[in-house]
Amino acid sequence: AAAGARPLPRPRGANRWLWSCLRLSSPLIVRIGVLSDTHVPSVYRTIPEGIWRALEGCDAIIHAGDFDGWETYEAFKSRFPTFAVVGNRDTFGRCEEVPMNRVEVLNGFSIGITHGTGPRFNLPQRIRTTWRGPHVDLLIFGHSHEAGICEIDGIRMLNPGSATDVLADRQTIAILDLREKLEITIQDIQV
Repeated sequence: AAAGARPLPRPRGANRWLWSCLRLSSPLIVRIGVLSDTHVPSVYRTIPEGIWRALEGCDAIIHAGDFDGWETYEAFKSRFPTFAVVGNRDTFGRCEEVPMNRVEVLNGFSIGITHGTGPRFNLPQRIRTTWRGPHVDLLIFGHSHEAGICEIDGIRMLNPGSATDVLADRQTIAILDLREKLEITIQDIQV
């Protein structure tokens, strides 16, 4: 599936059989690597090999901002369908391809993506309060470099942490598995 692709509407009546054949023959995005705050080239000159290893087997990636350089976004996009938003340190600014907020429907799950700003204190609550998009199954954000999963007002929220923060106790990404239900794993990685 291409970046930004939307699911086809489900046909009614005689076309249901055709729809089921198309769904079985088309590749589904079911395993997604989730990153934020990679800060390349500020922290590392290029994306570390440990990140690429951690993303092996993923069908796509979601990046919640703070690439730091357009070339970093392009590097991810060259290997995976990439759903991304701009972060507060992204000097290239927002554009249609990398907006401030977005919602993607992947394998039937609606996923909101934003970055976040301001102090780390109460960040998940502020993100939830200021989210102006539609109700989503999962709201992904970054900014604090602190990995975590929580639920606020009936919406699951995920911060994948930072895979490159050398001052943090751990470097992390998250993996979403969308096969049957929305499963989230936060994974420590070695860069």
